[in-house]
Amino acid sequence: MTAVLEVNNLYKSFDENIALDGFNLSVTDGEIFGLLGPNGAGKTTLISAVAGLIKDYSGEIFFMGKDILIDRMLKKEIGVVPQDMAFYEELGALDNLLFWGGLYDLSGSRLKERAHFLLDIVDLEKRSKERVKNFSGGMKRRLNIAIGMMHEPKLLLLDEPTVGIDVQAKVKILEIIKQVGSEGTSVVFTTHQLAEVEQVCSKIGIMDHGKLIANGTLNELKKIVGEKEIVELSGDFQVGKVSGLLNDKNDFDVISIREDLVTLAFEDRKKIPSVLEILFKNKIAVSEIKIKSPNLEAVFLKLTGRSLRD
Repeated sequence: MTAVLEVNNLYKSFDENIALDGFNLSVTDGEIFGLLGPNGAGKTTLISAVAGLIKDYSGEIFFMGKDILIDRMLKKEIGVVPQDMAFYEELGALDNLLFWGGLYDLSGSRLKERAHFLLDIVDLEKRSKERVKNFSGGMKRRLNIAIGMMHEPKLLLLDEPTVGIDVQAKVKILEIIKQVGSEGTSVVFTTHQLAEVEQVCSKIGIMDHGKLIANGTLNELKKIVGEKEIVELSGDFQVGKVSGLLNDKNDFDVISIREDLVTLAFEDRKKIPSVLEILFKNKIAVSEIKIKSPNLEAVFLKLTGRSLRD
């Protein structure tokens, strides 16, 4: 498939803090790419660079085969939905769309038709003339997305589009993202919510410390930990002591060891009691045991040694 977006060896730092560290990414035509990573991983910096909001980086960004820094007209083909709300709260939803659409050179009947079309998609048509300051957080997020789509972009960038909203609003926004992708628009959206990328993405990238450390379909990423069962042991652990007891064992793989949680992968669940026996013999108490199927959280732990909440 044709690559709509190519990011090659991107470096960006803020003083001594490295935000992007040799970052590489490829997004194909019509693909919904979820970029998964903890806060501080560099996700927002990447979105800002692709959107042309920052320029003092090293590396290359190609959109539709052209260097985004050289061909400024390319920006008209990119829609950006930032974390911060980008609209006028004293205006109604319709007036906001008409205003922002006008900045993209839409006018006349085409401008009005596009605005009403998007209001219908984001379920705001019935409240189109109400001042946005009266909207709920979820409604504002949906309007934010509609504004980013006014000019029918070939690439839509969404930075944490479900932050700070309730579950019902999240479901609606994820439905909108799926619909946008199904209509042929390439989508990149950042999140630290595992369930979101599992639900809507055709491809997922795992990002940490400014690098893309793995990417692929959900099933491809799960193969990193194989078909093994994931076992989580909760308790009060001394990391050094537990590591010495569990590392280099043949019956299981150690995914991560923290002071409150040990995560292991087993091919045979019958081997689980052997781990408990090792811990109990060394007077290490386990308060809770959870057994899970292979999932993205286990993949992230395997690759980074920490959870998305860290």
